[in-house]
Formats: sequence, structure tokens, C-alpha cells
Amino acid sequence: MGSRGSVSFDRIADRYDETRGGLERGGNVAGAIAPHLAPGLVVEIGVGTGAVALPLVQRGHTVVGFDLSLPMLRRAHDRLGSRVTRADAHQLPVPGAAAPNVVMVWVLHLVADLPAVLAEAARILAPGGRTAVVPAGGQWDDDDIGAIVRAMHEALQDVRPHRDAPPDVVAAAHDLGLSLVAEIDTRSEVWHHSPEDQARAIESRTWSSLWDLPDDRWAAVVEPAIAALRALPDPTRPRARRTHYRALVFERP
Repeated sequence: MGSRGSVSFDRIADRYDETRGGLERGGNVAGAIAPHLAPGLVVEIGVGTGAVALPLVQRGHTVVGFDLSLPMLRRAHDRLGSRVTRADAHQLPVPGAAAPNVVMVWVLHLVADLPAVLAEAARILAPGGRTAVVPAGGQWDDDDIGAIVRAMHEALQDVRPHRDAPPDVVAAAHDLGLSLVAEIDTRSEVWHHSPEDQARAIESRTWSSLWDLPDDRWAAVVEPAIAALRALPDPTRPRARRTHYRALVFERP
């Protein structure tokens, strides 16, 4: 865990892009949200490796980024230079009403206090500015792999709740006076996964929802999911799996 209980991605930094789509996935999200941003500076909270920030720069925005993880920031620095630095999302080194745009992609499920981070985004947002939020997880089409993985995550809700569900983000933003002005779906992406691929990804705790999971919950929920994946027909045959992401865009009056 990181500052004030937020989750740091130190342990996955060396394989973050490899396991999560890198610039291709980041460019997909950047392409969806860029038309809905205001002109000018973008502050990205949870900039990670810069996989979204760099495509935004390529689309004409100046981006400054903050992250809790120094290993992730080292990779972002390779892409963005000195415009990235370490900071806690709950207390950013940015003056009030200074940012035309704030972007948060796949990060609000990791913070200790989602309403507090949204309030910090609202604090630094200029009047008429835009905040784009992309919740984690994606919207996967139904398939045999997805059914098992979804059931596993649902069974872990008692210890790993979905903290950035879109209705919760919208409600928290509304309480801060931010108006929802757009909901956008990214273009579909195709991932080729076999059940064995997914079983190994779970065993290696690729997803943060599996990090530091209590042993009893791992044994009761995760191990049966791994076994169910390996019991599927043709477990080494890749399936073409489709997903897209939902972006929420808010405006400060």
C-alpha cells in the first residue's frame, strides 16, 4: 500500500505495459477523451508509465503527470521527460483553479479515498475545465474465460470492492458540483487469451485486486477459479476476446 492507504504499482512497473496493453491501449483511451477536453494543459493523476499521457501529447496537449510509484515514473520520464513527478493524489502540488483539464485513467480503484481525490481534482480544475475519468476493468464481451474471471472478482467483493464503479464516480462528482457532460466508449480492442494464459496471469497476481489477498480468500476463491479455467475445453487455445472502456467527462461550472 502507498501513501494514506493508496496502492502503489511498484511491483508491476517492469511489466505494466506488457500486461496491460501499453501505448496501444493508452492511445485508444487518449483518442476517445481528447475531443472532449478543453484547450490547454492536462494534469494526469496516476500517470503511470505515460501510456495515456504520451498519446495526449501527440494530439497537441501539454501534459504534466503525477504518480505514487517511482518505478512507474521512471518509465514515464523516458516518454515525457521532466513533466512527471511523484505526488499523492490526495494532495497535489498544483495551485487551485490552475488546470484546464484533469485526467484519471485506471487509477480511482487504487486510491484510499475516492471522494477526496475527486475533490482534489475539482480544486485544481479551472472554471469551465474538464475532468475525464476512466474506471478500471473494461467492459468485456461474454465468453467462457470472462464468466469465470468475473465470478472470481465478484466473490472477492468483501475484500476487494469495485471502488470506481461509474455510478459511484458520478455521484461523488455531482456532490462536488461537477457536471457529467459526456460518456464515451473507446473503440473495441481484441485480446487473444487462452484459459491457460489467464490462469497463469492470476497465479502471478498480475492484477492489483489479487495483491496481498488473505490466504483464506485465495484458497476459497482464487484457486477454484484457476482450476475452472484449466478445466475449460481446449485450455491452451487462444480466444479472441473483445473489450472497451467507458470514459466519464465532467465539467466545472
